[in-house]
Amino acid sequence: MKLTKKQIQQLYTFTRQHYVEHFDVQTELVDHLANDIEQIWETQTNLSFEDARDISFKKFGVFGFMDVVSEHQKALSIGK
Repeated sequence: MKLTKKQIQQLYTFTRQHYVEHFDVQTELVDHLANDIEQIWETQTNLSFEDARDISFKKFGVFGFMDVVSEHQKALSIGK
């Protein structure tokens, strides 16, 4: 099953709510989450969007998106 445009927008909102401010990092994370949610739905077709999203998000570990944001900030500081 594919995500709808509304669900993709909800993922952007979700990343902002988890302190991801840069659009390029949000886009990278939304793409990752969307692909993972679609894979989850292949085997667990009865899951809601929110439940599949939460399963995917938990794969990022205790600190959530903070590792990805930190890596992005390091890459920006190296480029200066």
